[in-house]
Amino acid sequence: MSPFAQPASGGADRTAGDAGHAADAGDAGNIEYRVAHLHDRLAAEELAELGVRAEVRAGSVVVTGTVPSAECRETLLRTVHEELAGLAVHTDVQVAETASPDHAEDLP
Repeated sequence: MSPFAQPASGGADRTAGDAGHAADAGDAGNIEYRVAHLHDRLAAEELAELGVRAEVRAGSVVVTGTVPSAECRETLLRTVHEELAGLAVHTDVQVAETASPDHAEDLP
């Protein structure tokens, strides 16, 4: 299991890097810049993920959204960890259920 993995039941709070350095990370402008750079990486790199949001809330970063696979989720969490090291990061990133139904749908 990866050090960035979270329970399959949903997201959980995570700290990217050492939270003790959050005060050293700079002011709100620096955090906003780092979040904007994270958005650029998520859209441009191998993930090409546009369905994930990262927002600054009360001095920490909240990352939410849905990705198509567990592998994409791991890549996303690794990228978040790299970009936002030293900041308090809370994640709630879900894996979309893509399995075919196991029974027919009953219509009225």
